Amino acid sequence: MHAFLRHLPRALAACALAFCLLVPAPGVRAADGPMELAGIRLGASVDAQAGKLVSPVVDRSPQRPSIGVVAVAPLPGYRSGYVDVGLCAKPGRIVRIKMNYADDSLAFFNKLMTALKQRYGEPREWRGNAFGTLRTWKWGLRGPGGEPVSLILMHYEGEDGAFTDGNSIRIAATSMVREEELCRAAEKKASGAGGSAQMAVDAEALGLDWFLPH
Repeated sequence: MHAFLRHLPRALAACALAFCLLVPAPGVRAADGPMELAGIRLGASVDAQAGKLVSPVVDRSPQRPSIGVVAVAPLPGYRSGYVDVGLCAKPGRIVRIKMNYADDSLAFFNKLMTALKQRYGEPREWRGNAFGTLRTWKWGLRGPGGEPVSLILMHYEGEDGAFTDGNSIRIAATSMVREEELCRAAEKKASGAGGSAQMAVDAEALGLDWFLPH
């Protein structure tokens, strides 16, 4: 390939090289981000997916006031699952899907990892730990319309309740999540419900020891 390029005019060689860089690798599409998991689609409304969810009632997460949570109805091969839905920019729109597999073995995780690499290429980020109890890989992909989609596969076997035991997978339309966060922030600002500066002052007055376990 390089020998061939040396015989081309410099401008033509540059164009040929740019074309090679732009062409996706075999088996990887330019827009390869998944938009569906367990029969549930990102961007769809809760009402449209109601038959696949436990209840249309949305529970607001205290840590994420712009996002609501709805449990997924029982499905073969999955232990449990939930969807995150918008509560502000587009109420009821599904922005994130997380499913927990019934098979919690490391062997099954490795099978999933191999299949995902074949379908979406190498992941871009490792979020596991050095002890091997947490194995987390993240892909940064693009959906059919060019929208950013994150894909996370995780295996955990430990005692930290912050992580889901066993094997789980999550896909999220990150731009939709961001829209909900910005909408909520704008509503909060418009209502004057801030107080962050005062809270910082109070925290300083309380002293560091107040925030430590005893």
